[in-house]
Amino acid sequence: MATNRYRSAAKATKSSKRKDILPSAIRWVAFFLGAVYLGWALAFPQYSGVIGQGLSEFLFKRFGAAAYLLPVFLFNGLLQHVLRGKSSGWMVTTIASFFGLLAGTALSAQIGGWVGMDPMLSGGSWGAAIGGVLMSGMGAVGAFLMALGGLLFALQVCFEIRWSAVAQTFAKLLAEDYQDWTKARAEMKALKAKAPPQAEAVKAKSKDPRAAELPKAKPAPESLPLPKAVDTREIKPLNGAPKLVVDKDAKMKAVSGERVAPAAPTAAYKDYKLPSLELLSLPSDARKRGKPTEEEIASAVADLERTLKSFGIDAHVSGYSPGPVITRYEISPAPGVKVSSITVLENDIALAMRAKGIRIVAPIPGKAAVGIEIPNPRQAAVVLREILQSDAIPASAPLLSFGLGLSASGEPVAADIAKMPHVLVAGATGSGKSVLIHSMVMSILFRARPDEVKFVMIDPKRTELTFYEGIPHLFDPMVEPARVAVITNPKDAAKALKALLALMDKRYERLQLHGQRNIEGYNAMADKKGLPREFYVVVIIDELADLMLIAGDIVEDAIQRLTQMARAVGIHMVLATQRPSVDVITGVIKANLPSRIALQVISKIDSKVILDGSGAESLQGRGDLLYLSSGAQKPERCQGAFVSEDEIRGLVDYLKTQGKPDYPMLETMAVKGGAAADLSQFGVEPLEFSQALKLIIERRRISQDLLKSQFGSSARATNILSALEVKEFIHKPEGTNRWEIRFDTIEDYMKVHFPQVPIERKDD
Repeated sequence: MATNRYRSAAKATKSSKRKDILPSAIRWVAFFLGAVYLGWALAFPQYSGVIGQGLSEFLFKRFGAAAYLLPVFLFNGLLQHVLRGKSSGWMVTTIASFFGLLAGTALSAQIGGWVGMDPMLSGGSWGAAIGGVLMSGMGAVGAFLMALGGLLFALQVCFEIRWSAVAQTFAKLLAEDYQDWTKARAEMKALKAKAPPQAEAVKAKSKDPRAAELPKAKPAPESLPLPKAVDTREIKPLNGAPKLVVDKDAKMKAVSGERVAPAAPTAAYKDYKLPSLELLSLPSDARKRGKPTEEEIASAVADLERTLKSFGIDAHVSGYSPGPVITRYEISPAPGVKVSSITVLENDIALAMRAKGIRIVAPIPGKAAVGIEIPNPRQAAVVLREILQSDAIPASAPLLSFGLGLSASGEPVAADIAKMPHVLVAGATGSGKSVLIHSMVMSILFRARPDEVKFVMIDPKRTELTFYEGIPHLFDPMVEPARVAVITNPKDAAKALKALLALMDKRYERLQLHGQRNIEGYNAMADKKGLPREFYVVVIIDELADLMLIAGDIVEDAIQRLTQMARAVGIHMVLATQRPSVDVITGVIKANLPSRIALQVISKIDSKVILDGSGAESLQGRGDLLYLSSGAQKPERCQGAFVSEDEIRGLVDYLKTQGKPDYPMLETMAVKGGAAADLSQFGVEPLEFSQALKLIIERRRISQDLLKSQFGSSARATNILSALEVKEFIHKPEGTNRWEIRFDTIEDYMKVHFPQVPIERKDD
């Protein structure tokens, strides 16, 4: 009976404990979550909902900045309960926390008053009231000490802080630092005492045999004379422009992209002379050509401010920058005026200014203003010569620098294709796209020899780049130098781009062999070791849409690989099109072209395809362009340089007298004689056939699977195998299924038709 009584009592005790645990758990979980929500509402009221915003507003009005102490005291109370395991001492903790909160509000109100804030905002209504009572009774200093002491007392009680222990720890750290400092000074004195006098140290140094090996430094001369071997070429200044002096012995930094000191020309161009800028026409003598007069600017400023005021926008014109084509007016809006309220008035402002079209830059990078670009009444002509003779392209500029034009403020602007490293040029018909391409090409031709820079020119339209037929800078990786020409057939262009991939891979192998990262480093190393230098290759495609229409897959894949990888080996691309649609400028091509040049287009959609934003549809045409450099957030407006047909013909005629195209034979080049016609009947390209023959000699075997793995197509492998069998390079004896190879015949054929392809024969 007693046992049953004890069991029933134990069960009752357990059930009572379970009943007590549930409300306690709910209470403390709610306490913890409430403290977390309170801290979140005080820190981020905008993300706390209506309740959180109301709670934070209420607490800040009452306690000011001291409201942040409330969640701290709440978390401390919860922590004390968990550590103690019981609810003893909660009354003392609560009273001390409330007292510390009041002291904190008074302290916040006083500090806020000292820094010029309203005590009601810094300490709340309670803090302002308590601080006012303390100040009236004890003064400013006494009230501050009283509030600070109360806060420290509350923190000591709530967090059980022993200020004596804190002071002892701080004093101990100071004592240790002082001991280390005195010890270091004693060691320094001991070292100085052991060191020999200065005279004895000088004698000991003179007796040291190693000191005799060091040569004495020569005193620097007051002035260094110019070397006699310097070959200078002066260019006549234009309208006060400084003279440009080309120093062929100057050494520039290759890694930074600056022009390396030109090496000795190859044998084919030892007598080559750079063309003179006298072949280009002079600009107008008018200093302010195209720029509006002061009366026109004053009238435009008044019209702008009147138009903005009529739409209820409080803004004024704070500055302007007149240029050759447009004038940019800087609009400074008043505080509270949205930028979008100005940008939506583009058509209304154009109507009020009686302009053909305006462009709004909102905001101007680096300024607290909105730019409104309005066309000038008179548009000035910018010629290439004034850009090439300006400080924008000094003599030490990189080889691939070209004159872009004049900026919106009338300053010469140049760019470097090597730093772009590839560029997309797009614009409607008549916008000046082809003229811009000519200015690019001619800028490089005036400064680079044919063994330094070569051009692969692709012109499906047959109207623009054909001017340069016969210049020594032409290059085609599929054709030997004697037959090189501007590529006009889209299928030949696709083959040339594919051959450039093979050239890129060969150059990367050469860089890896010599441990170099880019073409600049390789050329610097080649000059030291006496090896032939690598030339830059600039690929110019005047109409990308025609290539994409006929051979889109091959062209897109080739452009993708070249734009991704060809920069380091000196191959750069300039893609131009008058149809900037998404089927021509695909996402794959666009992703690898960080630099863009947009001329006038028809719609905002075309502008977004080129620049990822609007603006190109508001250009004035005739060379007016937006240049988006790599890494820039907003494009820069320029007026492109103009070159006439007579200037192009004059330069081409001069270059033809300086030599013919010359470059080493490459593995990608077509076969000689009529072998190409023989291979065409099998549907085999000469490049593929030469690679297949080289593969046979290296592997000492032939099979369908081997050719398929090399060329990636069963049909292509079958065609090559048929051509090899018909030409009797391989044959199968009767009763066997194994190809027999006539290696001697293959080697003789390679020597005659592919002499540029190296043959590495392996012994059986």
